[in-house]
Amino acid sequence: MEIFLSVVGRHLGRIGADAAIDLYVDETITDPEPKRAFEEMVEEARSTQTSASSRHEDCLMAVPLDLLSERGLMRFTLLAHRTIGCEASLGDELVFSTVENERIVCVDLPQVDVEALEAEARQTGAESLSRVA
Repeated sequence: MEIFLSVVGRHLGRIGADAAIDLYVDETITDPEPKRAFEEMVEEARSTQTSASSRHEDCLMAVPLDLLSERGLMRFTLLAHRTIGCEASLGDELVFSTVENERIVCVDLPQVDVEALEAEARQTGAESLSRVA
């Protein structure tokens, strides 16, 4: 999954998609690198929260991801499928989402783009990609 997400994340960054992740999990993250990335993001989100904003919104929901930065792309790659949700939009159109599932992502891009992303992911080493109609 991480190979595919790295390819998708780079593409989403190139096309200018806005990405955000919810920093909650149903299953504890035990893999060291994703666990470290998750804990860092949670700490950062909590440290930037002000007392005024804490009364109105949850600082761990819809945390922005910069897919043009290596750090943001790495976090997307490691965490998008491990949290309760991650989304990317172009304007008002949702083009990528995960919802509480480590094995399924929804990509709503032109067919030619999806085929190119699949081919690149396979060339990079992804072996178990499959489409759900």
